[in-house]
Amino acid sequence: MTYEWTDRSGREWRLEFPIERSAYREAADETHGYLSGFEAAKASAHAERLTETLVNASAMGESVRRSLPESVLLDGAIGLVHSLEYATDAESMGAPDYIRTVEETLVDGCGDCEDLTYLLVGMLSQPAIGYRTAMVILPGHMLVGVHRDDLPAVYADAPTLPGETYVGIECTTSRPIGEFKDEPVLAVYGDGVEYIDQSAITDTGEEFLRDPTQFQTIADASAKRPH
Repeated sequence: MTYEWTDRSGREWRLEFPIERSAYREAADETHGYLSGFEAAKASAHAERLTETLVNASAMGESVRRSLPESVLLDGAIGLVHSLEYATDAESMGAPDYIRTVEETLVDGCGDCEDLTYLLVGMLSQPAIGYRTAMVILPGHMLVGVHRDDLPAVYADAPTLPGETYVGIECTTSRPIGEFKDEPVLAVYGDGVEYIDQSAITDTGEEFLRDPTQFQTIADASAKRPH
C-alpha cells in the first residue's frame, strides 16, 4: 500500500507499507464489538509496524533524514488517518454496523468514525509513540482520547474531555486537537472506564450505540470500579 497526504501544517508525506493478503483475509474473518475492536487495535502487529515506518519516515522534500519532532510525528499520524475516505458501514459494507480491523481500514482505504478512531488509537498506542489512549463515545460518534500528559508541549493548553484526563482528537474531520463535535461526551474508555455520564446516556436513548449490549459492557465495568 502507498499512502500520500498533507498534514495540518502543510507538510507532504508519502509512506509505503506492505500488508500480506493472507493477513487481510484473516483480519476480515475476525468479529469485533466496540470494546474488543479497541483492544485489538492497540495490540495490532500491523499498527506497530506502521507506526515504526512512520517514525522512520521523512516528510517529502526533506533531503536529510533526521528524527522527527514529536509534534510533527503526531501531525503525520493524524494526517494519515484524515487522508482515508470517510464512509458509513451501509455505504462501504452494505451492513448497518461493522467494525473494521486496522488491516481492513488500511487496505480498504476508508472507514467510519469507529474504524478511523481504532486506526489512530492503534498507531498512537504503539511503543514507538507510547501514548495512553482511549475511545471517546458521543451520540452516534466516536473519537480518540490521548492522555493529556503524553501530548507534546505545544498542546499543553488543549482543552480536556470530561474527567480532565484525556484530550480529544477527531478522526473524520480536521479540527484542532481538543476540539470535537458539539455533542455530550457519554463515555471515555481507556484503561478501563475513565468517565461515564449516565444521565446523558439516558437522555440520548438508543442513539448511544446501535448495539445496546456494547454500552452495557461499559456500564457494568463502571459499576464494578471503585468510586
